Amino acid sequence: MNALYNLLLSLSATFWMVVLYGIKEKWSIGALSTWMVGLLLLIIPVILSGLSLCIARKLATYSLHECEEVTLADNEFVPTYLGYFFAALSAPDRMTMIFLFGIVFAFTFLLKTQYFNPIYLLFGYHYYHIKTNGGTKVFAIIKGKVIRNCSDVNFKCLKRINDSTYLVIRREHNDDAYICKDTREGEGK
Repeated sequence: MNALYNLLLSLSATFWMVVLYGIKEKWSIGALSTWMVGLLLLIIPVILSGLSLCIARKLATYSLHECEEVTLADNEFVPTYLGYFFAALSAPDRMTMIFLFGIVFAFTFLLKTQYFNPIYLLFGYHYYHIKTNGGTKVFAIIKGKVIRNCSDVNFKCLKRINDSTYLVIRREHNDDAYICKDTREGEGK
């Protein structure tokens, strides 16, 4: 399940290159005009991102109740995405674009560290670097209001993407803690 999920995360994070290249090249399909194809291309990463959130519910569950440090990382990945965009827009032909996309996708998939997806920001998620009390540094993708203090870190439902990346899908408002209905809970990090 994790391999499929990592593949989907990598695809949804890098597909923007294809979207921009298709719009730049004014792709059309059959009777669909270029603006219709552009709109369809824009919808694909949104669907992939939503699907990845649905699949995440099946991942192993962990908890984290305390931390030494929490840092918002939302703006940290903008340069990376601008690089993707410029690479896609500067590709002179389809073959170059195929190789560019293949290389970026392979690095994203194999490194398993670049799970930033701008669509998640539209879905209400934020990205954080968290240092646990044990000194472990993790990357967390969390839905809800921005967390600014370690006292706000109380996650009962971290979905494990890999050894250092976790996702919190939903938040219960009754106790101001992030929880889930899944009873299969792993050890806290």
